[in-house]
Amino acid sequence: MENPIPPFPPEPPAAGPEKPLQSGRPGLWGALAGLFYLSCLALGLFVVIGKPRPKPETPPGEKGGLFAKLEMGKDSIGLIRVQGLISMTREGFLPGSDPVERMRRSLERYGKKKSVKAILIKINSPGGTVASSQELYRLIAEARARYQKPVIAFLGDVAASGGYYAACAADAIVADPGTLTGSIGVIFQTGQFDGLLKRFGVQFRTIKSGKFKDIGSSTRPMLPEEERILQEMISQAYEQFLEAVAKGRRMPSESVRPLADGRVYIGEQALRLGLVDSIGGFSEALERAKKLGGIEGEAKLLEEWDLKEEIFSELLKGATFLQGRLSPPSGLLYLWSGY
Repeated sequence: MENPIPPFPPEPPAAGPEKPLQSGRPGLWGALAGLFYLSCLALGLFVVIGKPRPKPETPPGEKGGLFAKLEMGKDSIGLIRVQGLISMTREGFLPGSDPVERMRRSLERYGKKKSVKAILIKINSPGGTVASSQELYRLIAEARARYQKPVIAFLGDVAASGGYYAACAADAIVADPGTLTGSIGVIFQTGQFDGLLKRFGVQFRTIKSGKFKDIGSSTRPMLPEEERILQEMISQAYEQFLEAVAKGRRMPSESVRPLADGRVYIGEQALRLGLVDSIGGFSEALERAKKLGGIEGEAKLLEEWDLKEEIFSELLKGATFLQGRLSPPSGLLYLWSGY
């Protein structure tokens, strides 16, 4: 005899009315915040990569490519910003986004535009590597000679060491009364952790091709010969700094040397010492640019920017700031380390 079909299990008791979701649940808010962030990121990527952007009208004989924040008028002043550490290292992962390359592109573009009568460089930097600071100086000096347009440097909160080095290539320097500038000198820093490593039994074995290949190593004490070699390099870079300041400020080297002991100066001190031309804010720098550029009446300020660079720099701004604070550039530096 076949087994009878078992009866259906009894139905569970009816559930009561559903409780409304609590607005204070962290899981819900976290999911909403994540969804909002992903939506913004997707929208940004769509704007940058997926959607073609119209190019601005370019006057005949001029190259396009970058956008202008303000519409260019008949008489304009081109604005360039130098911010943070000066180096040829790319910021983030965008090609050609280091400060030196941005300076080159902007100077070339402003120099070729007939409507730009003067170039204003706003510097807010404690300096950076020796070669990069020298490259900014060279680019500014060459642009002045090639395009015959005045260049004015405006010093922000800090324009020290390599930041001041670059400013010396300008026709005139304007600083706020409280600007920190100067710090004329060179520095090379390295840590020395050999005592700490020995305490915890950590050893490094170095295989090198020459006696001084690992000069500046932080895993062993520095030899007197190595210190002498580094000091010679620093002295040469220091003389190059002195020469640039003397030439840019039209001062004898003998007058610059007593000021170049590495100290920083406040804006009013720098004016008395001849390191800057005038004291004032950004409006004073604009007026100086108008005067040197022969602009009568109101001048339009032109600042160029790249959409991809702007979006990704905003997304990575916190990481870039921390990276600069925790791991500044190494090697010979025109850098004020107190910033």
